[in-house]
Amino acid sequence: MVTADMAHISPALQEYFKSDKVAAAQDHSAATDLETGADLDLGDLDITTAQISLAGVEDQLEHFANHDVLKAILDQGCDPKEYGQQYETKLRQAELESIQDYITESDNLVELHDQISSCDNILATMEDMLGKFQADLGNISTEIRALQEQSQTMSIKLKNRKGTEQKLSNFIESVAIPPALIDGILQTEVDETFHEHLLSLHRKLNFLEKNEAAQNSAAYKDVAPELEKLRVKAISKSRDYLMQRIYALRKPKTNIQILQQNVLLKYKYLVTFLRLHGGEVFGEVRTAYIDTLSRVLSSHFRAYLAAIERLKEDLASQTDVIGSADVVPTGMMALFQRAAAGGQDRQDVFVVGDRGSILHHLDQPAIIPHVAESENKKFSFELLFRSVNKLLMDTATSEYLFCSDFFQEAAVFHELFAPTLQVVESALAATLPETWDILCLLVMIRINYHHQLIMNKRRIPCLDDYLDRINLTLWPRFKALFDLQLGSIKHYNIGTFTPDVKVHHIVHRYAQLTASLLSLNADYQDGQLDHNLDRMRYACMDLLMQLPRTFKTKKLGTIFLINNFNHVAMVLREAQTRMQQAPPPPGSSSPQKEPGLGTTGTATRKEFEDQLMTCTSMYVEEQLLSQFGTLIGFVKRAEAAQKHKGGQAEGVPLPGYGPNEAAPVLQDFASRWQASIDALHKDTMKDFKNSPAGREVLKAAMTQLLLYYTRLLELLRRSGGDGIALARDAVTVQSIMYEIKRYNRT
Repeated sequence: MVTADMAHISPALQEYFKSDKVAAAQDHSAATDLETGADLDLGDLDITTAQISLAGVEDQLEHFANHDVLKAILDQGCDPKEYGQQYETKLRQAELESIQDYITESDNLVELHDQISSCDNILATMEDMLGKFQADLGNISTEIRALQEQSQTMSIKLKNRKGTEQKLSNFIESVAIPPALIDGILQTEVDETFHEHLLSLHRKLNFLEKNEAAQNSAAYKDVAPELEKLRVKAISKSRDYLMQRIYALRKPKTNIQILQQNVLLKYKYLVTFLRLHGGEVFGEVRTAYIDTLSRVLSSHFRAYLAAIERLKEDLASQTDVIGSADVVPTGMMALFQRAAAGGQDRQDVFVVGDRGSILHHLDQPAIIPHVAESENKKFSFELLFRSVNKLLMDTATSEYLFCSDFFQEAAVFHELFAPTLQVVESALAATLPETWDILCLLVMIRINYHHQLIMNKRRIPCLDDYLDRINLTLWPRFKALFDLQLGSIKHYNIGTFTPDVKVHHIVHRYAQLTASLLSLNADYQDGQLDHNLDRMRYACMDLLMQLPRTFKTKKLGTIFLINNFNHVAMVLREAQTRMQQAPPPPGSSSPQKEPGLGTTGTATRKEFEDQLMTCTSMYVEEQLLSQFGTLIGFVKRAEAAQKHKGGQAEGVPLPGYGPNEAAPVLQDFASRWQASIDALHKDTMKDFKNSPAGREVLKAAMTQLLLYYTRLLELLRRSGGDGIALARDAVTVQSIMYEIKRYNRT
């Protein structure tokens, strides 16, 4: 069958089948040889030939003697060579079986070969087809690339054309003058519509000024004359409108701020147009506004200053100094001095009172002169100063904001407001030399400081220089008045002093002025003022140390010092209590200040209290010695002896100061202690004339007496049984305390 079919297949396949038959015949011959036992030539795979070297086998057998397989062979008692031949026979049999399996499957292998050949043919056909497709796709890719290049070219051309169209459109729009613009500029009144036309004209003028290419175009040559005519007309109408509104500000009783906000700011673009396209006319309008407002505002403030000048109340005169003579005027002299002080009692010239409360009400409206006159009101100078500056700050704030918005430059404000500031500063400069009220000046300095804070809070810097100048004007005058007060203390003529234990008028005025100045400085901690207050304190202390020498006795001098030191300390304590209860002014610069009168005030009060304690101790000691000299002398001598001996042993009497020596002292004390306390009370009240200082001195004397008596009893208790018995029979401490309390209540 195979031979019959050979004619229908290709010569290549015929050769293939012939080779297969030869191979089959060879396989069959090999099988026959195996069956007959013929030798096979296995080449390199033949391991039974005599060429194999067995050298080292014994070493290997000895090395692997413990291997399981080799051990099993040796345990069977077989000869290894014989055992190897058995395995060789088995391997040959396995090889023959494998060859027989291959011969059996030869037909299937031929069929598999045919199928692989058929697949090769099919794959070759598909390869040809895919090659054609690849060529076609290459052509299509080339076409697509060409189309992309054409699309990019067309996109660039379109973009260029749109850009050209946009520029041309903008150029035409910027150069062309529509009839509506011409009618709007020439015929329309100045209103919102005119404003829109003015913006359109500005854009055209601005475009042609900045675009050199447009200036060289033929279109520009055609429209330039017409644009110039429109510009001139627009400038003329804008100027006329603005000048009319500016001149309206000159009319009496015109509300300038309402006219600025509701009229001028509504058409502020007219000024902008003039500044950009009509510089000369803009300068004219600017000058007219500055001239108008400077005259109006300066005249208003000049009239206001003249009106409030009639409301001024002078609280101090040139003669109101600490060291001036304490003369009580009578008759016409008292009337004239009271009138010069505005009805103010001269004793209150150095008392600040409620004058510092103005710092808490700086935002109150300014004083209206005609209303105040109708109510017959008078105001101290610091109140008028606050009112003027309140009005000035509000006016300056409004005008500064308007000029910055309307003219877009702050220089306009400074030019128009300079005459107004000059009017106010001139009025202050003329009034200050006639001002002798030192408290008024310090309050004005504090007001000016708070005005600076207010302007900083508003973020309006237009009055910074003015407020600095005011500060530099007020401080020298304050320093001059302070030096005047200080000089009056230093140059006081002690020869004019009539010895009297009551509070000296200089000390009284010093206490009032110091308390007032410390109250006004407590929330600010001004180092310069603290230094000046120290200078005044040194001068007052020096005077107090000299005046007691004029008394006949040292006791009277001590009483004088106690009265004066106590008065100063009491005034400062009262001022400190008021300051602790009062809230600090808004914006004060000492959030961590010492409560009350500040560090300087506390130090001043402590110094006077220390001096008071020293003088009180001296007076008390002298008074107690006059009434209880025996007791005090015994206690002092005993304590000195005790100290000399290094102490007193418990239960052992101190030699010379035991119970026997103390008994007469206690007997003397018991016989007259009540009468002596009564005499001490009367003498002290007589010396101090029932003053608060006298009551404090009496309390200190009673306390010191009780301490002396207690120390005596303690000395006796440490002296043993006799001393304890003597102390038990003595006047009790409770009895003395009861008597002291009785006098303290009277």
